[in-house]
Amino acid sequence: MSVITSQVRQHTARDLQAYGRRYGLDYRTPDLSPRAEAPVVRGVVREFAPRPGMQLVASDVEVLHRYESYSRAASPLSIVVMLEGRADVSLAHRTLTLTAGMALSLRLEADCGLAASQPAGQRLRALTLSLDDACLARLGMSAPAPAASHLRAWQLPEPLRQGLEQELTTPLPGEAQRLLLEGLSLQLLAHGGRVDDPTPPPAPTLSPQERQRLERVRDTLRHDPAGEHRLETLAELAAMSPASLRRKFRAAYGRSVFDYLRECRLALAHDYLEQGFSVQQAAHFCGYRHASNFATAFRRRFGYPPSSLHETS
Repeated sequence: MSVITSQVRQHTARDLQAYGRRYGLDYRTPDLSPRAEAPVVRGVVREFAPRPGMQLVASDVEVLHRYESYSRAASPLSIVVMLEGRADVSLAHRTLTLTAGMALSLRLEADCGLAASQPAGQRLRALTLSLDDACLARLGMSAPAPAASHLRAWQLPEPLRQGLEQELTTPLPGEAQRLLLEGLSLQLLAHGGRVDDPTPPPAPTLSPQERQRLERVRDTLRHDPAGEHRLETLAELAAMSPASLRRKFRAAYGRSVFDYLRECRLALAHDYLEQGFSVQQAAHFCGYRHASNFATAFRRRFGYPPSSLHETS
């Protein structure tokens, strides 16, 4: 197994171009020049090889600037899983929004690739499982003779989603991790091995007015993450019932209201720690009443304890 980076780092447009050469992707950053040094995303990208011919790439990043990608390499079978966040994807004349809990099964030809756009201001946690022809043949899953690009969208079963979440947040050591990832990859294949179903699940639709009201809620959380926010109060701000706010916020941003609030609080705490504040101070300033709860959430988000960042600041 290889790891691209196991630590949180910033990835520039130039870094994305390097990844694109590795994975057969063309990246574009519409708001930045291709050689800009400003970070496009910040987070962790890891690569695993559960078995020969099988590649699993896990990304957990904060999208700082909108970016787009286009696949230019043929792929007999790829499965993309969205655990958090959203992306707009299109293949040939089909377009859909991939949100948390959804997956795509893809067969791509070099002359007809998948285009994807990731909006800024979100945490994006996604997995891509790719298999080559030899691996598919060993598994008895060779692609059909009439090769053409196909896309099938499907809902990730909850037990499989939980298994992926647990492995990525609290990985097992050494060989145990490889075995577990191989098992999870085979489960993904069991559910997503077909690519010829033309009917995707219906994407949630929101009116422009609803999106504007949801943006008010998101701005409130982003600008005052340390505040004591209640769902009922936020629902009044959005002119919705609490149940509608929960459902529509997740549809718009790929995560729950309070998952987004936690993300804002931890990002703020990360900044405080980098400035030299103590763990207790950072926890207090970003709205956590108990430093132990803050430390647990911080480690789960960034992969290391807040004390280590404070010690090196």
